[in-house]
Amino acid sequence: MTSNLKPKAECEGNREKCSNKSCPLFGTLGREGRDGKRRVAGCGDPVARGKRNRAKGDAKARRARQTLGIAGANTRHEEHWGGSFRVEVKAGKQIGPIWTRYLLAEQQSEQGRAIGDPRPFVMVAMPDDTTDGLIIGRLSTLGALLRLINEEGEL
Repeated sequence: MTSNLKPKAECEGNREKCSNKSCPLFGTLGREGRDGKRRVAGCGDPVARGKRNRAKGDAKARRARQTLGIAGANTRHEEHWGGSFRVEVKAGKQIGPIWTRYLLAEQQSEQGRAIGDPRPFVMVAMPDDTTDGLIIGRLSTLGALLRLINEEGEL
């Protein structure tokens, strides 16, 4: 009888630069990286972290592209996407402060919203030293927002 279990071993990642406190990890080794080393899931060396970050960013960009209905080249580079507008998708910790400010603004708006008011919420951010601003809204409400703009001709 042969075992279907994958062989387990110690992670081959860079132990000196690993951010995981329990390094070296023991477990099922993944595929070989460009550097020839095989890593265990959860490895904290810079190569493994970079690969996870890139995969997470690509997945979020694909989801955003699908939600926005943007056609064009199927690539991770937003510059090559088609559509009526340019897009740059950001994900991860760098977006945390923006998301927090958006949620607080949405909560404030929700507290003052009249009963039965179906309008979608968008936040406008206008920093000091500029007369321009940013419109920030949820992808899930974009369709409703665009329909309203088309019907009424204004925001």
